[in-house]
Amino acid sequence: MGRRILAALIVSFVLVGGPAVPAAASVVFTEDFESGSTAAWQFAGGRWGLASDGSRVLRQTLLGIEHARATAGDAAWTGYTVAARVKPTSISFGRSATGIVARAGTGDQGYLLALRPGNRVELIRSRGGLRTVLATAALTVRAGTWYGLRLRVDGDQLQGTVSGATGTATLTATDAGLAAGPVALFTDRAAATFDDVVVDSIPPPRDTQPPSTPGVPRLLEVTPTTATITWPASTDNVGVTAYWVYFGTQFYEDYPVRQVPSNAPVTLPIGGTTGYSLHFSVRAVDAAGNQSPLGQRVTFPQPPTVPRTGQDTVPPTAPGTPVVTGMEGGSAVITWAPATDNEGIVEYHVVHAFNFDEVRVRAKVPGTVTSAVVTPASIPNQVWVIAYDASWNSSRSAAITLTPTTTPPTPSPN
Repeated sequence: MGRRILAALIVSFVLVGGPAVPAAASVVFTEDFESGSTAAWQFAGGRWGLASDGSRVLRQTLLGIEHARATAGDAAWTGYTVAARVKPTSISFGRSATGIVARAGTGDQGYLLALRPGNRVELIRSRGGLRTVLATAALTVRAGTWYGLRLRVDGDQLQGTVSGATGTATLTATDAGLAAGPVALFTDRAAATFDDVVVDSIPPPRDTQPPSTPGVPRLLEVTPTTATITWPASTDNVGVTAYWVYFGTQFYEDYPVRQVPSNAPVTLPIGGTTGYSLHFSVRAVDAAGNQSPLGQRVTFPQPPTVPRTGQDTVPPTAPGTPVVTGMEGGSAVITWAPATDNEGIVEYHVVHAFNFDEVRVRAKVPGTVTSAVVTPASIPNQVWVIAYDASWNSSRSAAITLTPTTTPPTPSPN
């Protein structure tokens, strides 16, 4: 009964590798000023220069200057995270501020993550001389104290984090006013020291879209022991990286047997199975490990053991309906009248259907043999015979129903 439930569910075993690992961010810019050079930076306003504060740092020392900036990076940068250590050395005036900028532009344009007087931090959009506070949070801000500032810009999603000795504040906002720009360090009517600037790219979102379902496989060649197939390719928003080919010999079976990189013809073994009909189907996989649905099957009969020869298209006549002519240890000996063919019969297959869903080739005998042994099983327990000629044209007999108590007919007395 357990297998019947499994059969009804048509369970497929998927042997594709483990879960995909999301893409990692990469560092696109870093500056700790230890080289003694500021060649990567462009300065506007204020008095900027290298100094020493345990290590080499960048410092802006003029207090009364608005919009003092040190800018670095690429104007085409869009999604990234900029982080730096910032130490206000003077930040006592009501309009004073210092911090970092993402998507910086001409003048004071950009998204600012600012340390402000009054123990607060702000996330600000600055554009065209107008500053709009997008988010604010309380955090102790003191001169002479290092703060870690981190500002992420991803599309219209903004997130700023400020960490200090007394805690951490996180600010988030949604704004599409500025699309791209480099990074900057800034002061407004304040003096400050800066160090350890890092810009990380934002990896693309993890791909969650599966490939399309591959097309129905096409049989290119069948031999007694192999089958060669191809199939219409899948499509994917990023790209298909592999196909899993599945094989089965009963309707409930789909076993992965081969992983291939493309839909180029592939030859697969089919020998050794007892299935009456065989089938292949294909599943596509992309680089993120997303899997397509399992495609439709191509189904074909169990081939003869004799290689196909000739181009004849005329099938044999049907073999005679099998009859039980004896018993051997609980198995039925069946015989049938031979089929005829213009080329000659090369092989007979004795097919047994039982247990409602099992259909198997119980015997393959040469074309000169017209008997076989079949063990009865549970109902419906039908047996029929297929005749093959050299070109693999075939014909099928009528079926006989076996029972565990089937016995041959009693001979008439002479």
